[in-house]
Amino acid sequence: MSKTSTEMTLFMGPQHPSMHGLWGLRLTIDGETVISCDAQIGYLHRAFEKLYENRTYVQQIPISDRLCYVAGLSWTCAHVHAVEEIFEIEPPARAQLLRVLFLELQRIASHCLWLAALSTDLGALTMLLYPMNAREMIIDLMESVTGGRLTYNYPRIGGVSRDLHPTFIEDTYTFIDKFEDYLNEFMEMLDENQIFRMRMENIGILSKEDALNLGVVGPLLRGSGVSYDVRKANPYWGYETYDFKVPIGKTGDSYDRYMVRMKEMEESIKIVKQALERYESTEPLIIAEKIPRRPKTKDVLSLLENPRGEAGFHIFSDGKRNPYRVRIKSASFSNVRALPFLLQNVKIADIPAIMGTIDLCVGDLDH
Repeated sequence: MSKTSTEMTLFMGPQHPSMHGLWGLRLTIDGETVISCDAQIGYLHRAFEKLYENRTYVQQIPISDRLCYVAGLSWTCAHVHAVEEIFEIEPPARAQLLRVLFLELQRIASHCLWLAALSTDLGALTMLLYPMNAREMIIDLMESVTGGRLTYNYPRIGGVSRDLHPTFIEDTYTFIDKFEDYLNEFMEMLDENQIFRMRMENIGILSKEDALNLGVVGPLLRGSGVSYDVRKANPYWGYETYDFKVPIGKTGDSYDRYMVRMKEMEESIKIVKQALERYESTEPLIIAEKIPRRPKTKDVLSLLENPRGEAGFHIFSDGKRNPYRVRIKSASFSNVRALPFLLQNVKIADIPAIMGTIDLCVGDLDH
């Protein structure tokens, strides 16, 4: 007599709160244990690559902000970085500094939202408010210069749209003083919470070898002990002149990935301070003086480090006003492939912790 199967299929998403976006997981479970999983994407597909191919390089800039609604500026910077290689122009020193400054503020803001969502998923409801308040301060700073709070439309081909206003530096130092205290409070509230530690430590372990074989990027890769950051490996806009470290984990569990992002915020604050100190020493030129009317015929792959990892654009230009082909390199798409490994033989209750420490953004996942 054959044994009765106890396995069943469970679908999480696309409206499940732990998904944080329109995508889902098709789980095969045995009781409370996950046997296997399959990521279901495509619910938010907006045909971005074809949108790029049917617009001029300048018209593409506002579209890039919509790739990831949590870190829109990083995608716009990635886009203009690739286009500048096609046009063979270099933005002036102040424009490069301003991009670095706002990219790091964007990284902190993105990590604050990640921390608020992760904490809420694990039951630490108080922590929903504190990181979101800190993020609001950053958004106020960025809005004061860019005019936007979510989609900034700030970078331009060859530079940026506008310079800092007179009180921005003073306001940013005021924020830094407050945020350094906030960050210490965040660490104390979570690290001393036994329930938080129990739900994070030794959960969702991704070994260094598996991380490299799967091709994951960003904090997910660094949490497994791989010291790879595009800002160090292939510097752009003067990142090689900034003093900062690349935090890495030891065991590759959810707690390591949490700690990597917490330490990344500390390092981003260091970079912001250095950028502010250098600001007055740069010439007040925020866009290149000469920009060619037509792009070169080139095949360009340009990458930078956004809050979720290595991301960028592969653009093929045939010398016309519109690119011939555009392909997007998405950090979230690279990381989602680790799910079958991370969710194997864990409990259903562990899924929010694992998902939260991957920090997927469905906007660029379904590019």
